Amino acid sequence: MPSLVSRWFSRSGSRQRLGEDFLEAAVHQPLVPEAAQLRSQESVFEPQRNQSQRSFSSYSQVSILDPFADPSSLYSDDVTLAPSSLAPSSPRQSRQIRMTLSPEVSSLNVTSVYSDPFADPSTQTLIDPTPSKANPFADPDEISAIQDPCQSRPVLSPRASQLNIEKEKDVSVRVASVNEKSAMKEPAKALRPFIAAKDLFLAHISPKTIWNMFDVRELLWPMTWKKYTVLAAVGALVATIVITRRNMLPVLIIVIGLEPAMITLMLLVARIPDVPAAEETISAHDDIEAQKQAMDEKPERTDREHRTALVIPCHNSDHEAFQRVMESAFVHFHPSSIFIIDNARTMHPKNNVFRNFVRSLHPEINYIWSPIGSKNAAQLVGAVAAKNFDFIFTVDDDVCIPANFRAPVDKIDDVTKGVAFPLKATNADGDVPLFLVAWQDVEYRMAGLVKLAESDICGVLYPHGAGWFCERETLIDLISNYHSLDFIAEDVNTGVSMQKMKKRIAFDASCVLETEVPTTFLGPGLNWYNQRVRSWEMGRHGRLLAFIGRMLFSFNGQTTLHGILWQKFVHFYSIACIIVDWVRVPVLVTMGGNGAYWRQAGLLMLVSILPVLAYNYLSCRRRPDMRTPFWGAITIPIYKQIYALVSLIGAIRSVLYYIGGHNQPKTVKQMVKDGDERAFWLDPRFETNPAFLADAIEEKSA
Repeated sequence: MPSLVSRWFSRSGSRQRLGEDFLEAAVHQPLVPEAAQLRSQESVFEPQRNQSQRSFSSYSQVSILDPFADPSSLYSDDVTLAPSSLAPSSPRQSRQIRMTLSPEVSSLNVTSVYSDPFADPSTQTLIDPTPSKANPFADPDEISAIQDPCQSRPVLSPRASQLNIEKEKDVSVRVASVNEKSAMKEPAKALRPFIAAKDLFLAHISPKTIWNMFDVRELLWPMTWKKYTVLAAVGALVATIVITRRNMLPVLIIVIGLEPAMITLMLLVARIPDVPAAEETISAHDDIEAQKQAMDEKPERTDREHRTALVIPCHNSDHEAFQRVMESAFVHFHPSSIFIIDNARTMHPKNNVFRNFVRSLHPEINYIWSPIGSKNAAQLVGAVAAKNFDFIFTVDDDVCIPANFRAPVDKIDDVTKGVAFPLKATNADGDVPLFLVAWQDVEYRMAGLVKLAESDICGVLYPHGAGWFCERETLIDLISNYHSLDFIAEDVNTGVSMQKMKKRIAFDASCVLETEVPTTFLGPGLNWYNQRVRSWEMGRHGRLLAFIGRMLFSFNGQTTLHGILWQKFVHFYSIACIIVDWVRVPVLVTMGGNGAYWRQAGLLMLVSILPVLAYNYLSCRRRPDMRTPFWGAITIPIYKQIYALVSLIGAIRSVLYYIGGHNQPKTVKQMVKDGDERAFWLDPRFETNPAFLADAIEEKSA
């Protein structure tokens, strides 16, 4: 008699139809411990199906049986396993296992489940908590799969089984579809409103941000005498003000009216240029398809002489937003002129996911990995790599380039080496919704107005960090010899460095760059509070001494009297804004409980609306693309009061952060002097292959 293990289903008991499909699965269990004997045996599966001839591949979930299931809904089968090669007298000659099947739910009570790599991925089996292992007794030559005659796809077969029953006498099985199993996991209908409310709350307010607001560890640690000296001085100042409680109503006018007065002055000085109707700024978000069509129709880009390279520093970039940026860039730059500088604080990228994504956009785009973890260092790497270009246009990875952009090469001369641009605040969809995004748009527009006035008299002091244009050699010199590489207030550091170099920055108001801004105050990810407190306001207050030095001890390359005076005035205004932030503390302490204070403050807040409306409908009457949203301008006093509190928190944090032991990152000079391996642009391999650090990961993975 040949050696074989026969298996068959003999149906008995109450029968009922299982529907149109049935999950056909087989069990493979060696019944004797002698592996050598079993490997020589051949498995045969002989099902006796009287009701349905179709395998049931859609029923794929297996789980533990509910002991309280209704017996009337179950379908019973007897499974007999018999090794015919054994003697009839053997006590292990045959075994009957009671299996109960139901088309509604599924369960399987087994002691061990083996995983089959040849199984169809659409079938899912709940595996025992112990790690799945390959069947040590299965013959690889006997592993196969059969085809579902209805679905034309493999299902479980006797030779490709995932089920291994060892010593269970009574095993119950219930089978259910994936959709039914997923439905059972859905929460009760009564809980759905609460779950939706929770998700909505967490989408706008991050618990981590709330905790950071009240976490005082960074105020007290690390313990340094400088930090506690400052805390003692601030406490003594507040105590003195509380005790005296002098009337400070005149100070109120300065605190609230300083910025509106400055904007009014800028309106008198700045002249917003008219742009021909054919060249009006088109929203990059709304005109992506038109730009792509223009790219196809015109092989030449707007930089017809190919003298400008586009450098985009990025870190953990959102793929969808980055793709929109690249689509807007292809209109103006050839892919070989685009340099993507991915950066973090590791010598090599963790994987090639982002690099492969960049390749999918266009294979000629230059991808480079920088191990420094600094936006300005990434700009330096891109400028060094773009050795065949004369100018660098650098933007953040969320800034779309407008359709009417032209490289402002004509503004560069012996003294003017950079060009700044106005900004427009948008959300991820390119819209400017009411409240937070609209308020930030008003903020950006007013900052652009100030820079336009500076450009007409003494040159822009501080370009927007979101994007600016610079001569290549000047940018390399600036970052290599003057910039601190500190990400906090990096645009302010750029402006200070240009002043030290005695170079100027012009302003191009002909096109507006769109930048994505935070859409929540305290939501998850990058929210408005973290951006302002941990970056902007800390940087502004941390540069107080630099502002004082630029105002008192340098002409900053100015050669005319009006240029010198205007630049000193702008520096003085920056210093005054910092002082006003600190003055708000005694004002609120001494007058916060005075009703007259809040009435007068409310009237002064309403006055701040007038300069914004004048900017909208007088200065920008021929430039609708540079206007602010109307309701954003009307409600801007609310934003200013919120910002007053945030700026004060940022001021306190900057004092404790910088005086309390903050370690500045290494400058490029220090890295070169110390022979730091992160200065990889000095490596001879960089000359021929700037992406050699990223290539190392690809070679390793290959």
